[in-house]
Amino acid sequence: MAMSSTDVFVAGQDGVHTFRIPAIVAAPGGALLLFCEARKESLRDASPTDLVLRRSLDGGSTWLPLQTLVVGTGSEAVMNPVAVVDEEAGNVLLLCCLTNRPARGEHRRHLLLASADQGATWSAPRDIGAAVQGYDDTFVTGPGCGIQTRAGRLVVPGYTSPEVLDGAGERGFRARVLVSDDHGQTWRLGRAVEADANECQVVERCDGSLMLNMRQGAGQCCRAVALSVDGGASWGAVSYDRGLPECPCQASLLRWRCPEGDDPGILAFANPDNRGERFGVERTRMTVRLSFDDGRTWPVARLVHAGPSSYSGLVRLDRDTLGLVFEGGTTHRREWLRFCRLPLSWLTADGKTPRRGVSS
Repeated sequence: MAMSSTDVFVAGQDGVHTFRIPAIVAAPGGALLLFCEARKESLRDASPTDLVLRRSLDGGSTWLPLQTLVVGTGSEAVMNPVAVVDEEAGNVLLLCCLTNRPARGEHRRHLLLASADQGATWSAPRDIGAAVQGYDDTFVTGPGCGIQTRAGRLVVPGYTSPEVLDGAGERGFRARVLVSDDHGQTWRLGRAVEADANECQVVERCDGSLMLNMRQGAGQCCRAVALSVDGGASWGAVSYDRGLPECPCQASLLRWRCPEGDDPGILAFANPDNRGERFGVERTRMTVRLSFDDGRTWPVARLVHAGPSSYSGLVRLDRDTLGLVFEGGTTHRREWLRFCRLPLSWLTADGKTPRRGVSS
């Protein structure tokens, strides 16, 4: 089977200057929910921005009209969506950051919305700052998706930003996670990793540990990785995965299949497949990689779009089909958010398939 694609958000549509920062999940019941920032006046970060959604009820073939979930008033920017599916409660939670508030000394507020009907309707945004143990208003959610562990914990990845960067570029940020054991009523911030890292995604490995995959700031030109054996409360030493080059940029990570019988399971990863320092190389070559050994190696790499490309999100459509959304374009990387259906047979056309007998 071949890859197929649809441009879901296009710059200039619906009176919006630029759509950026995708987050995608499959709701209980099967609807695909694709969230993003609607930057109303310019493509700049933290410019006046609403948080919006489009839904698909047919696996991404067609998409319903745009829904505005949170309106940024005046100069406010509603940013960095992170969606997480609570399978136990049967709903979808959406977290985001509200920035450019007028109050002196306030970095950002953290909002939570919930939907129990596959994204058709949503609760009013709730400021969860008072519900977060160890709250830090420099914390930035995601962007991307969170997970629910086998034990039921909700894990939302993100990072803490220092008050003053002084032109430090990628340095000074620390990746960490926000966790909840009561379906999002209360939250706790885990400890940060001990190396420069920021935008991140998380998966649960077969042994129950969590793996945090991070945009790094140490000049390594590849992804940073850390493991947690306590559900995200703390993280072990940061290592650098040379099999996952970056420029750097946000990336997406997903457990596509769980191990079953002779099937070792699959992790999927997507990012612009260029290696280099920040601003040293262009973000191009959106590539999907597959791992059959819990992220230790990535033997499959398939180019999806050779041109300009940037942030992305992954979603499981079924056992043999992966969904990918990413920012990209023909002349620059912020022309559209494109959704692609990627059959496993297309991704592994070079003959590399899940291997029997791989230890987890």
